[in-house]
Amino acid sequence: MWESIKGFLRRHRRKFFITGALVGGVYLLGRYARWRLAEWQSQQEMEYVEQARKQHHFESNLRTCTITFYSLVPRLRDALTEKLNCEAITAKLRERPSNKLELWEQLKVLSFTRTVASIYSSCMLFVFLRVQLNIVGGYMYLDSLIATGEGSNGKQVHIAEGLQKRYLALVTYLLGDGLDFLVEEIRRAVEDILGEMSLKEKFSHVELARLVNHIRQSVEFSKHSVPIKRTLPDAANHTVKNGCHSMPLQKFMLPSDIESLCGSVGEDVDDNFKNLVGETLDILDSDDCQNVLKMCLDAGFTHVMHNMIPFFQVEELDLGAVGGVEREPSLDLPLAKIIPIVNGQVNHILCDSDNNYFQDLFKVGCAREFAANVYEAFSLEVD
Repeated sequence: MWESIKGFLRRHRRKFFITGALVGGVYLLGRYARWRLAEWQSQQEMEYVEQARKQHHFESNLRTCTITFYSLVPRLRDALTEKLNCEAITAKLRERPSNKLELWEQLKVLSFTRTVASIYSSCMLFVFLRVQLNIVGGYMYLDSLIATGEGSNGKQVHIAEGLQKRYLALVTYLLGDGLDFLVEEIRRAVEDILGEMSLKEKFSHVELARLVNHIRQSVEFSKHSVPIKRTLPDAANHTVKNGCHSMPLQKFMLPSDIESLCGSVGEDVDDNFKNLVGETLDILDSDDCQNVLKMCLDAGFTHVMHNMIPFFQVEELDLGAVGGVEREPSLDLPLAKIIPIVNGQVNHILCDSDNNYFQDLFKVGCAREFAANVYEAFSLEVD
């Protein structure tokens, strides 16, 4: 019996070897597949956790942008009302002075200048903070990885606390010298367009919208020069409209002379600061940033013009009229009556609470996408 079994094994040993090899191979392959699957699942879980943490950090950074924006609005409003003090002229007009017409002409220019400047400066502040704080946010995320030992590899922090404070302080330029240059540019545009217009000339709401848009086009495609030291290397490539070069509005948001900003603190710190400013200038100069700013300005001007519609509507005393239907603005108002309407818009644009104007800015979808792109670009480690 044993001899027959041994003979059977000898005769079929090759089949046994092949079968064993196949079974063993399948078993090892299964074990390897399970190991690879477990490794892949673990990697996916880590990436999911990392992405969730990064998303949470980005959302927190956006909230910081919003809080910072609202905290700077009163300062912006005070600066504008101080530079363009329409209230002082209004108080003089109440006293029935002999130079009444001259004061009205001043108020005409100042009121339009202040409202247009309120829209431009608020939109610039909105966009600039999203650029600046998302650059900082991206670097802080990388530094948080270094702090936890996940991405250290002997690397230094990307943005130290002192450098961060110094960089964030650049927003004061937009609220100071940059605002001065912007106001001066808008004032010249308003004077060019409204200077010879009679206070008795009448405008419909549509005509007023065209007038404001004309001012906007004059600002963005200006023949005037602003006292900015930095000359853009690609200035010749800017869009030309009606013989005028389009003005990159970023020059009102950030100091152009980087060297004067750095001072004499220390060579390493200065290099890091220069890099931050240079990176910020590159983003502000980009087509994406200019497009976001344009969309914000479109939303801002649209909101303000819509807010003035009720002043151009005929009052209806018909008690049987159906409510909830917005009437078309059908009145033509003289410029003298439009001036107080325009003058009062700054209190609506830059009010502290229940600000529907700001809500329209926050609804600009491309602004969030743009902020996410900036954050993502600066939260990736570069080898």
